[in-house]
Amino acid sequence: MPAPALRPPPPVRRIGPEPDPGHHTGGLAALWTHRSLVATFVLNDLKQRYTGSSIGFFWTVITPLLELATYTFVFHFVLGLRDGYGNGQAEWASYAIFLFCGMVTWSGIQEGIIRSTTSIADHAHLIKKVNFHAITLPGYVVASAVLNQVIRLGVLLTFILLATRGGMTWHVLLVPPILAAQAGFVLGVGMLLATVSTYFKDTVHIVKAAMLLLMFVTPVFYGPEAYPPRLDLIKQLNPMSHLVGIYRQLLINQELPDSRTFIIIGVIALFSLLVGYSVFHHHQDRFADHV
Repeated sequence: MPAPALRPPPPVRRIGPEPDPGHHTGGLAALWTHRSLVATFVLNDLKQRYTGSSIGFFWTVITPLLELATYTFVFHFVLGLRDGYGNGQAEWASYAIFLFCGMVTWSGIQEGIIRSTTSIADHAHLIKKVNFHAITLPGYVVASAVLNQVIRLGVLLTFILLATRGGMTWHVLLVPPILAAQAGFVLGVGMLLATVSTYFKDTVHIVKAAMLLLMFVTPVFYGPEAYPPRLDLIKQLNPMSHLVGIYRQLLINQELPDSRTFIIIGVIALFSLLVGYSVFHHHQDRFADHV
């Protein structure tokens, strides 16, 4: 009697949703897909910053005001720096607005870059979860930094309105796309540094030192005209110089910057995102082994 033919086993039916083969390769679109998770992280981040504080969220405004008063005294009244804008208000008020605009921009960039660098290591318990999208970590850090910057920009606009006793022009409408380009640039740099930091733990200390140096190389406390002509190339190659300058042109001078500035910022933001994401994407499957 012939042996019965072997039948292939019936296909195994999975219970629940199919696994996402791209849970680590969702791309930048994962930030939008998981926007509710990013928003939750941002809100928790803001709450944790001011937990136990008597005035809580208001430190977001008070801290930069204290810094502004200190820097205005040191750089304007002691060292005699000027802004070159004027606009009819008192000289000290003109410099304070000039300085505050630079500080607000620089703080947003610096916070996003430094905190992104440690975003993977700081959330090692999440990285080791199979279905967690690692890109949401630098993403929420940058979003939180931008939110803080928006609040401080509101304070800056109030100062400008009070000092000039006038209204804002339509140029302020160009601030959101510049903020978006800045966020793209910072996110790209942050993803790159977050990847490097998972392998080399000293990265964050190097980044902090580099950001301190860049703060004085970037025209935050002084105007771009203060750069000696022989060092102009350093200013042109510094993305932060372009970002600080374009905010001052739009909000203080209330005029359009040179069209090349918009192109430069757009190209820098796109290049930063492409490079940062490419490095992040190719290494994120190994993050869990190094955090």
